[in-house]
Amino acid sequence: AQAPNAAAPLERSAWGRSDRGPRVRASAVSALSSVSELPAIRDTLRAYARDGSPQVQAAALGALAARATAADVSMALERYTSESVPGSHAVRASSLRVITMAWRRDSAAFTPDVVAALRALSPPPDPLVRRSVLGVTPLAGWQAVPVQTAADTLAYRRVASQWMSAPNGTHRLTLRTVRGDITIELFAQDAPLTVENFVRLARAQYYNGTRFHRVIANFVAQDGDPTGTGSGGPGTSVRDELNRHRYARGAVGMALSGPDTGGSQYYLTLTPQPHLDGGYTVFGRVVDGLDVMDQLLLGDRIVGVVTP
Repeated sequence: AQAPNAAAPLERSAWGRSDRGPRVRASAVSALSSVSELPAIRDTLRAYARDGSPQVQAAALGALAARATAADVSMALERYTSESVPGSHAVRASSLRVITMAWRRDSAAFTPDVVAALRALSPPPDPLVRRSVLGVTPLAGWQAVPVQTAADTLAYRRVASQWMSAPNGTHRLTLRTVRGDITIELFAQDAPLTVENFVRLARAQYYNGTRFHRVIANFVAQDGDPTGTGSGGPGTSVRDELNRHRYARGAVGMALSGPDTGGSQYYLTLTPQPHLDGGYTVFGRVVDGLDVMDQLLLGDRIVGVVTP
């Protein structure tokens, strides 16, 4: 009874694998996510997990996690430890989800060699990644690693002196989107670490080509994930800087998944959002281009960022 339901997604998947566009191949992966368990589906997802695009790899690993067993862990370990490429943060996170789900479902089947390989892994710097493996006994030591958000005290002093020497409003940057330009006033005095982090990534062209992966009417437009999945980031985090700025229309805030987990994802509030006040760092506000902000649609691309 399952075979007829699986035929169409498998056919689309086979067609999608030959397409040059990673977004098309990732869509082909998503077609498999609703298919019931079949050996052919598992083999196809494993093949997609070795795709040349990190976006496709992450999508395939994410789909595989829902049905992961101990037999999938060696492949997930291979993907987790593969050579770092742009977007590999999402691949590592998805690999760990495969391992976590397999452990919950099938821990007794983990071989001693696989358990030893897990124990030998070095804790990643991203606290979100470490938190994702809660309950996986061989990785229990990761939870004892403190959050590291900067090199040392001197680094904080350097950043503070650089960005707090000028009043708020002195520094501005412009997001050049496919809809037009959005100019943002940065709150350098009130969120110097976050401003430093954002400007540093922008100057490194990190945001060039990223897309608004989350746009919710009357709420927010969110960008900053080079994989476009909503789970990607730079692999580092910045400490929260809660301040007196409110989430009025056009506020710019850091997306979080827990305390001190801001990375590269940010959002623009399309309307006032007072329930966010005091919970997420506000590090700027839109001073020009509110009409452009209102036109943003899911998937719209950042062409580039003009930095101060």
